[in-house]
Amino acid sequence: MVQMSRFALNTFIYLTDLHFKTSKPLPIMKAIIKTSLSFFLLLAVTSCTKERINSTATQSLNQTATAADASIQATLRIGDMHAGGIIFYLDSTKKHGLVAATKDQSSGIKWYNNTYIVTGAKGTIIGTGASNTTKIVNKQGSGKYAAKLCADLVLNGFSDWYLPSKQELNQLYKHRSKVPGLAATNYWSSTESDTNNAWDQEFGGGFKFADDKSFTIHVRAVRSF
Repeated sequence: MVQMSRFALNTFIYLTDLHFKTSKPLPIMKAIIKTSLSFFLLLAVTSCTKERINSTATQSLNQTATAADASIQATLRIGDMHAGGIIFYLDSTKKHGLVAATKDQSSGIKWYNNTYIVTGAKGTIIGTGASNTTKIVNKQGSGKYAAKLCADLVLNGFSDWYLPSKQELNQLYKHRSKVPGLAATNYWSSTESDTNNAWDQEFGGGFKFADDKSFTIHVRAVRSF
């Protein structure tokens, strides 16, 4: 351990894990520790009698620091692996958004459960895919169809996957280059058009269609974080 005397009153800075020890409280202490790569400025530390800062620093090209009462969060970006999938949408805070599963859940599955009914899954905007999926499953029940496939999915520790709404699916299309395994073909959304049709989007050119619920179309599940 390297010990370096700083000022009077028996004040020491221990560089290994930055302990501060004083025999008497100091109203203000300024200490600058200079390394070859960075500066640590400790300014206006008040009454630091036997206080432990609990900080560590590693001298490297990628210098990191941790503290009990402070943390640095990495900036999330489109295409990052996060919260069980690949980020394809971020809100204005850049802290919340949508992720897609890392592969398609189906290369061809129907939207309906072999009966044409109105499910009430009319949400189109970002944030409505989960409620659409719940409405579809509640109305159509058990079986093998797009919304149920997503609702039953357990992947990477998460079980709250759903079929994306019309606008959520469009965001996935816009950022398809950042999400692996998406085909240049049609994908179902959870947005219902009418009794017989639901919305899908073609990932080759971005065209949107209200297609018959009996069509077998690709599915990629998403979840929010």
